[in-house]
Amino acid sequence: MTTREKKIHITARVGEYAIPPLKDMLIMGKQAPIGCIAMRRAIELLIKTPFEHIELEDDVISDILVRHHLIRRVSRDALIDFVIKNIKPLMSPDEVLHAEIDINVFISAGS
Repeated sequence: MTTREKKIHITARVGEYAIPPLKDMLIMGKQAPIGCIAMRRAIELLIKTPFEHIELEDDVISDILVRHHLIRRVSRDALIDFVIKNIKPLMSPDEVLHAEIDINVFISAGS
């Protein structure tokens, strides 16, 4: 008679869950499964940093939610232009994409 031996080994890597899983910007498609109002409420409940809401008249993108402090570094128009030219080609109307963005401002002062 043979004896079977059963071994179970479980490993886990545990870390803090980021709520919401959003760092800088959220781009919402026109047919996204969650509406902008619901997403804004969820963000307001979960994090303290205020987000700026930008509505678009576009065939793919309906809304952009971006951390308010980022709008202080770049104009709304420059951000919209960046999203339309660089992110819109990567998405479909039913998607919600999050983005981490770096904005570098170079300042020089003359006398």
